[in-house]
Amino acid sequence: MHAIPTILRAALILCLGIGAATADDSYPSKPIRLIVPYSAGGASDVMARYFAQKLGEKLNQAVIVDNQAAAAGAVAYAASARSAPDGYTLLYGTSSLALNAILRKNASYDPVRDFVPISPLVNVQNLLVVPVSSPAASVMELVALAKQKPGELNYVSLGRGSTPHLSMELFSAAAGVRMEPIVYKLTPQAYTDLIEARVQAWLASMPSAITFVRSGKLRALAVAGAKRSPAAPDIPTLKEAGVPADTIFWQGLFAPAGTPDAIVNRLNQVSNEIAASAEAKAWYVNLGAELEGGTPQQLADSVRDDTEKWRAIAKQINLQPE
Repeated sequence: MHAIPTILRAALILCLGIGAATADDSYPSKPIRLIVPYSAGGASDVMARYFAQKLGEKLNQAVIVDNQAAAAGAVAYAASARSAPDGYTLLYGTSSLALNAILRKNASYDPVRDFVPISPLVNVQNLLVVPVSSPAASVMELVALAKQKPGELNYVSLGRGSTPHLSMELFSAAAGVRMEPIVYKLTPQAYTDLIEARVQAWLASMPSAITFVRSGKLRALAVAGAKRSPAAPDIPTLKEAGVPADTIFWQGLFAPAGTPDAIVNRLNQVSNEIAASAEAKAWYVNLGAELEGGTPQQLADSVRDDTEKWRAIAKQINLQPE
């Protein structure tokens, strides 16, 4: 066999390089499925759909939302983990990605091993709300009331191990009080009962609660993030109010493990372009959330940190995996 002349070999390498670049640049060439671990119509679904719309506009391709809310999102996470790592199935993951893995003995996915983090997207603060008829006009007044009536005050839980459940247990432990969870399957009923004072408190997702606060149907006592929310800058943090019990609900974009770096990098770039948009930022703030981009490593850190935090809280309140 004759050796390939140097100049021909160089031309061949150049052609191969051009071909590879073209292959990368061709993504996406068909619609993308975005799996969302929540039912249609809720606040998280609304935020996911807005992002899907903006992502589709940036990529010049349809991004189709696939709601899979069963088993507190565990079905969605398992389906995402099993999908082909080709960039055409993405996951709109949330803090429940870590929570579900902790609370299930035989979780059908691993939150670290089975996913490639692409970009942080949204931080959602929890908002401590009480009925407007409540005698508690501040966090410390609620704490004092709970201490006067140990075990008599109830709070809204959306199920064992849900974010409202664990967040309120963290709050109770930090405040040195005991409050009892009332489990609701439907959030509209939970809001009805809270407004009518049949239940006394809720550390609710701000996008779902802020409308009731703005309309005067509920009283907000504090936000649960490390800093005040731009959506409600006059409301103090729990730490400012005297109870260091920070909890934040994050949302981010993931792909199945094994997705090519070129696709991950492309999606990260586009996600950060969306996050830098003043229009998009204002839209999320109006809804009660904070749009922030970042690196894949930052999202990976959120998954790891949340896993450690919620595992410690579950151990503290003796919440065993099922």
